[in-house]
Amino acid sequence: MQYDKKYDVVIVGAGPGGLRCAEVLGKAGKNVLLVEKKEIIGPKICAGGLTRKAIAYLHDIGLPKSIIEQEFDGLLFRINSFKTRINFGETFLYTIKRESLGQWQAQKLNNLKNVTVTIGDLVTKIEKDFVMINKDHNVKYDFLIGADGSNSMVRKFLDLDTSMFGVAYQYMIPTKKGEYEDIEIIFDSKFFHAWYGWIFPYENITSIGTGYFPKIMSAKDSMEKFDKWLKKEKIDIKNSKMEAHPINCDYQGYQFDNIFLVGDAAGFASGFTGEGIYQAIISGDEVAKVILDEKYVSKMIPEILHEKRVHEILLRLLIIAGPFRNMIFYLVVLFVKIPWCGKILLRVLS
Repeated sequence: MQYDKKYDVVIVGAGPGGLRCAEVLGKAGKNVLLVEKKEIIGPKICAGGLTRKAIAYLHDIGLPKSIIEQEFDGLLFRINSFKTRINFGETFLYTIKRESLGQWQAQKLNNLKNVTVTIGDLVTKIEKDFVMINKDHNVKYDFLIGADGSNSMVRKFLDLDTSMFGVAYQYMIPTKKGEYEDIEIIFDSKFFHAWYGWIFPYENITSIGTGYFPKIMSAKDSMEKFDKWLKKEKIDIKNSKMEAHPINCDYQGYQFDNIFLVGDAAGFASGFTGEGIYQAIISGDEVAKVILDEKYVSKMIPEILHEKRVHEILLRLLIIAGPFRNMIFYLVVLFVKIPWCGKILLRVLS
């Protein structure tokens, strides 16, 4: 790969945030280099759940309906055999494959001649005004954007701590159509502590997973408890592989002079719900606008951060609730039977 000696913007990572940022900057005429270490753009370990606001935004920027796997007009909350299904009366939740989303976003860059996308290339060194790629190419930049996920190299260069993070993991289980009809959120403190288990159906496969916070629970403890829950539910995982990925929730800013962070690299993801796709795309869009206009004041990023703070407060309350946690979960499942309570919970979560 032949690189220019200098680009207006170098973006590290071709996830949803990096791709959206490259598109906005490219359409505005900026000379952009987007560097992706994987050989294929898009695939990522992710449950792929999106709320209505995320789909609405993606539709606004041209998302074709064919990329959406499943649509849901309800959500099932349960603890043991006690359950409540919230019926939204309209489509509210969706599942989407990350590879399909990434490939669609990447294709949008094909006609932008001033945007260069490289795959299978690794940023091996970062300095204030240049990056080194594959240990032998120095590329200068005016702006650098870290869109390289929870283990962001750009974030490490900025020497930002990442102490607040979780780990999500899942089994992708082959399923028949109709085997799982709802997105399910399963509460049970003895299995999931302050978090939850999930069932996210796709067309012919279903994501069944959970997560944990290393500061609260070890990986071994979490996986042993999850295995017990799977056996209790009689869920067969013998033909599926476990996938895991970190979730960075430790937000400490997104602009550091001429260096920016978006998505998980910035810690925009919600530690309470695990949602991160929407935050990544929005932050990528907003960072591009800041670069294009130094006087631009983002309204969307403060909204994301406000929602994130609400989620963190709820999570802390559940953590300190200790032995009363399951009582809270039972009350949640009970009260969402009341329509206005269900609407409040949906507003908080989405």
